[in-house]
Amino acid sequence: MRRWPTWLVVGALVVLAAIAFADAIRPTGGSTGISLQAPRASGLQGTLVVAGPDCSVSALRLPALVEQEPPRQPDCGGIVWSADGTVSAVCARNVTTVSPTPNGVLLRVRGCAPAWRADGAVSVIRDGNLLVAPRRGTPRIFLSQSQLLAQLAGRLPDSRTWSLKEVQWFGRSSFAAILAGRHPRETAVAVFRGGVLESVVPELGQHISSLRLSPLGNLGFAHNQLGREFVMLTRLGKEIPLPRIANARAIAWSPDERWVALCTPTTTFIALTGSRRIVRQIAVGGDALDWTR
Repeated sequence: MRRWPTWLVVGALVVLAAIAFADAIRPTGGSTGISLQAPRASGLQGTLVVAGPDCSVSALRLPALVEQEPPRQPDCGGIVWSADGTVSAVCARNVTTVSPTPNGVLLRVRGCAPAWRADGAVSVIRDGNLLVAPRRGTPRIFLSQSQLLAQLAGRLPDSRTWSLKEVQWFGRSSFAAILAGRHPRETAVAVFRGGVLESVVPELGQHISSLRLSPLGNLGFAHNQLGREFVMLTRLGKEIPLPRIANARAIAWSPDERWVALCTPTTTFIALTGSRRIVRQIAVGGDALDWTR
């Protein structure tokens, strides 16, 4: 029997392992199996909820990955859900509609980029102004475009050209925001506490989207420079390491923020928060992701 040189065998194994890993994160179609890979992470708890492009949902109970009914629908397809999962908001033709069911309408308000506060109020962005609409009552301007520009003066180049693009609330009067400048790739991330600018991270050099707040108030968002990847920052702008996952579609944290999950269209990756090392890989992916208790 012919013996192959040791270096050739080792090289072939390395190539095969690299191909297998690349295939796991390459968006080439759906997958229904579940892959359990060493090393296994201890302490994983809660339920991962993954939604596909059509918003069909898979819910997996950790650590055994037992399928179950989803505790709530994740934000998906432009629809964002209230914290209790009972009311949704979606924008079409510059009007946001708030509905308890597909056929029942609670509220319509002009403006887009809806976001929920924990108290059940929904915010929208209209003509550069941030409005807050309670479930009962009249929508009111929380932060006007002129107030925003006044706070950005001296903090961003050409500060008079910036506007709100997305917001995520972490209190009745505090929120994180993606800001857009005059040009498509002029974007920044800002944090407002009590309606006052606390920090701003300017000129990240690429398109930014999919802003999310972690349970402890840190920021996660996607940037598209050499492919879509997620970045995590503290509210003061310090970067927190994440695994470098190409073509990532969504990010979510465990309720205690010990773990972070990132999903591509075919795979979900879990890492210890603050580490680039993947500790678990699950062959279920999608466009939206949530991690509940």
